[in-house]
Amino acid sequence: MLKKHKRATIIVICTILAFIMFFPYIKAEVLTLKYGDEFEGLQKQTNMLGELEYLKVLSYSSDTAEVLYITDFGDLRCLLTFAREPNDEWEVSEWKTIWSKSGS
Repeated sequence: MLKKHKRATIIVICTILAFIMFFPYIKAEVLTLKYGDEFEGLQKQTNMLGELEYLKVLSYSSDTAEVLYITDFGDLRCLLTFAREPNDEWEVSEWKTIWSKSGS
């Protein structure tokens, strides 16, 4: 009986840890599916980023959003923060390059 209790406890602990580890990835996938279309093409506001390979919406609220853009061939990864303007359009408020194939 004690072995079954230990095994059940270990399974519950492992399940909770796995959920905690994968929650940010699951959240990004859900946000991307729900709001990703709103941010396609907005990387061009920077006048520096090329064609988009894909994007991930990392956070979203009614007035701000953080979106990770991966450009063509994965050469560049940029985190853009958007603010919603009074006209309900998203505008880039901050831009961080977090990885570049060509270096800094």
